[in-house]
Amino acid sequence: MDVNIAILISSLTGGGAERVSQIVGDYYFEKGENVYYFLMDMSMKQDYDVKGHIIHTGIKSSSENVLYGDIEVLGRLLKSSWEMRKWKKKYKIDIAISFLEEPNYLNILSKGKEKVITRVCTILSKWGEMKGLLHNKHFIHLLYSLSDTVVVIGNYGMYDMHKTYGISRKKIQRIPNPAIQRPKTEDVWVYGNKAVICIGRLDSVKQQDRIIRAFSYVKMKHKEAKLLILGDGPMKAYLEKLCIRYQLRDSVIFIGFTQNVSFYFGHSKVFVMASKVEGFPNSMVEAMACGVPVVAADCPGECREILGKKYNNHCNGEIEYCTYGILTPAITGRVMISSELTKEELLLGTALERVIEDRELYEKYRERSLKRASKYNMEMVMGLWDKIVTK
Repeated sequence: MDVNIAILISSLTGGGAERVSQIVGDYYFEKGENVYYFLMDMSMKQDYDVKGHIIHTGIKSSSENVLYGDIEVLGRLLKSSWEMRKWKKKYKIDIAISFLEEPNYLNILSKGKEKVITRVCTILSKWGEMKGLLHNKHFIHLLYSLSDTVVVIGNYGMYDMHKTYGISRKKIQRIPNPAIQRPKTEDVWVYGNKAVICIGRLDSVKQQDRIIRAFSYVKMKHKEAKLLILGDGPMKAYLEKLCIRYQLRDSVIFIGFTQNVSFYFGHSKVFVMASKVEGFPNSMVEAMACGVPVVAADCPGECREILGKKYNNHCNGEIEYCTYGILTPAITGRVMISSELTKEELLLGTALERVIEDRELYEKYRERSLKRASKYNMEMVMGLWDKIVTK
């Protein structure tokens, strides 16, 4: 008998969690199950095509207005969960899988007889600037303890949910994201052979501004180098202004959101990331699957684990040549647009420059990227999902 599976997520706009929800839903659709995407935000454009049925629930965010107090947020959340319960009953849902915090809460609070699986896509304790009920430590413990299974992205995520929020280890399942090799196109490449690529939503958490500043150091050494930024977001205007400040208007290319990432990976020299916090960076393992060396600034999350460094072992303040990639010290705090490069930015730029300059180093990490990506193959990852979805 077919199983009815609901995927609860705010939208299918470009993002790591949305990408994984597409992968999981498509996988079970192709296995013959009935898959329904219960979307909350109708205003967001759909970047990912899915094979399941899309259901616009009309449910709005309980925390979309920062002026809401905790009592009002709770009231809206309970009302929304009641609406979600009706959608689950209408489609006779057997298994409900949710992604991201608010859909997770709605999934738990609307729980009936169906199996509830919640996917924590980031390191919750490191979103320190987030206040209010939905980010309260005790509230998080109470709700996630009611989930049948809490899926985390790696060892750091498992430690965070258990130690910080007291979630039983028996409830937690570690499932990384798969390394996807997308089809390549035959487009003409016009960015040379020293292209640095970064991918992510253009917002303060991803810190593309610090990457641009670090790239200005690379540019001093390699005039023909290009920085390709894939993604959209609210920081674009500021980032463009920063490029003007560092005379990089012709060297930093804003590609925007694209599903044709393999084309850019296939021609890029090095992948870079400098996030404040990063759950499981899909773009990093996708780059590795295409044989692109990785340079990343240290941060809470699974970057260290992917690069072959223990999750609780911080960078030592210098460039570290890890087993599967290069790690530089965490980039924190804020800088003025006209300030000199920080030590951390210089180290990030230096690491990028070395991969571009040193052929032997490039080849070493190109081969190791491919080896590491093979550990996150689709068959292995979806086998882990099967253990909690079909058992």
